[in-house]
Amino acid sequence: MLRLTAVSINHRTANVEAREKIYYTPEEIRELSDKLKSVARESLIVSTCNRTELYLVPSSNPSTHDEMYELIREGKRLADGELEVKYETYEGFDAVRHLFAVASGIDSLMLGDIQVLGQVKESYNTGVELGTVGTFMHHACQQALKAGKRAKAETKISEGAVSVSYAAVELAEKIFGNLKGRTAMLVGAGETAELAAKDLKPKEIGQLFIANRTLERAQNLAVDIGMGEAIPLDAIREKLQQCDMVISSVGGSGFVLTREMVAAAMKGREDSPLLVIDIGVPRNVDPAVRKISNVFLNDMDSLQLIVDKNMQMRRAEIVQVQRVLDDELNDFIKWYNSLEVGPTIKMLREKIEKIREEELRRYKGKANGADLEMVDEITRSLVNKILHEPMTNIKNAENGISMVDRVKILKMLFGLPGETTGDEDEEG
Repeated sequence: MLRLTAVSINHRTANVEAREKIYYTPEEIRELSDKLKSVARESLIVSTCNRTELYLVPSSNPSTHDEMYELIREGKRLADGELEVKYETYEGFDAVRHLFAVASGIDSLMLGDIQVLGQVKESYNTGVELGTVGTFMHHACQQALKAGKRAKAETKISEGAVSVSYAAVELAEKIFGNLKGRTAMLVGAGETAELAAKDLKPKEIGQLFIANRTLERAQNLAVDIGMGEAIPLDAIREKLQQCDMVISSVGGSGFVLTREMVAAAMKGREDSPLLVIDIGVPRNVDPAVRKISNVFLNDMDSLQLIVDKNMQMRRAEIVQVQRVLDDELNDFIKWYNSLEVGPTIKMLREKIEKIREEELRRYKGKANGADLEMVDEITRSLVNKILHEPMTNIKNAENGISMVDRVKILKMLFGLPGETTGDEDEEG
């Protein structure tokens, strides 16, 4: 039986406030690593905005799930009663498969999350650096990363925008072909604007204006994302003519972009189109803007239709992703089961060799030295020939018998000791 256990605090078991309290930075994982080494042979912490998970290959005294949860709390120095949340538990190969599901994005709050694969890789690299990841977790993580890459390459689980902010950027790409060198304006500097800015940055836009009632907040956003020029709201009219797209998401009543403002800006743009995306609640843009030639206005409703369609497509891909995960888990199980073959073959050879040597000693006084050497050579060769075919067959994965069953049969037939799990021979 595979000795691996996992505890997961995630978006299903805890609200965002609790998940923030339990989030681990790489430095906090470093501080907890000595404690983890004292209770486990191997360990891994995966921590993102939507989950904190602890995987343990226990030492001789396995930790209970409650003890693992307390380890997570201890690393965050949380006082008694400060955080009491439910958690999910996984054992054995189910824990391995859960890690695969996390890496593939199908266990994410946002189905098909494209960032989580990189986050699992960072967690693995941190574990390797700290020495908490050994042979077993190394193989599990490598297989998880492979599963995640295959899911994204072979299915559509990460295709299509499933957030309103990214749907806005995706729509802009469809209209302009690509956004490289284009000029964009964000009206607002809140969470939605921040998400849109982060989605725009990889598109290599040429210039970004960030307009907000509080200029300091716009400046802070520009610093946080590493690009953009902060401007006050009353500067929108001046800058609008330069823009190819506007994404507006400010609160408050009244239109931030009026028909008159947009019409004036379009006079100097000749035939260049302007995309205006209004994701403010209430609406930020006068609906009459839609009547201006070469202006494309989209609001929250139209973007939500895109998001819903894409989410439906991603859900339909879950079955295919599950097949990928099953495929990778089968490979992992084969690798794990093969860990028992080497020790079992070694035990068998040692037992047969001991019997051979004992029989040789019985006849030591009945034969001369030359005869004994000949018998020694003949029996050694005979043992090797007899063992060759069984040893080849036990390693053969195509004979229809699982590796575990082959090892069990061999141990039963030859009276070999113990029922190993593979864990004892994973050092190195």
